[in-house]
Amino acid sequence: MIVQWCIKGLNMQGDKAARDIIDTREGIICNWWRTVHQIAPSEVRGKLTARNLDLHVNHFTSIDSATGCSFSENTPFISLSCGTIERDTAAQTNLVHRALQTALWFGTEFGQKTATYLYTCWVVLSPRPSVEIETVAEEVRDLNAYRRYSSFQTEGEVTAKIQVQDNHIQTCEKWEWNRSALKFERQWVYPNPRFTPPEQLSNVRELI
Repeated sequence: MIVQWCIKGLNMQGDKAARDIIDTREGIICNWWRTVHQIAPSEVRGKLTARNLDLHVNHFTSIDSATGCSFSENTPFISLSCGTIERDTAAQTNLVHRALQTALWFGTEFGQKTATYLYTCWVVLSPRPSVEIETVAEEVRDLNAYRRYSSFQTEGEVTAKIQVQDNHIQTCEKWEWNRSALKFERQWVYPNPRFTPPEQLSNVRELI
């Protein structure tokens, strides 16, 4: 297993709603849970499929024939930004796509908003595709694991499932666009008092 730090960019209805993700201990939940309000374990099993993961990554806004709604409204997955490297063979160089920039882009709804909230969190990754296992995230940015071509590979995405629990979230930050400086600037940082550091997952055991 791999512990991976991530950033989630969200457009929220004000500072209180942003902090409530931490304060209410709800954490970051998937759109499916948000849409239907209540889910059951038996329903989760049917949602975590390779087909649905492909729809989430490559066809997010497509219409789901089963519901008549955009798949984005009922996805059980949560996109998280981790950054990645793109190889430019023509220029013989590597291009860095940073997690912060991707999270800002998505959190502002592709530049339509002037402010966003970024959540720094961690997830446990499986080194191989394990879409049916709810407790690990999928490293869809990894071309060794996910070899099918994707136009969105440079987004450096990993996908959590159903929920990023509140104690996995280290901080919430508010970022706003500075029109005069033409850049995003961090306005404040809200730490999570119940944050659990991932170092507790070390696989080294001490002697008894």
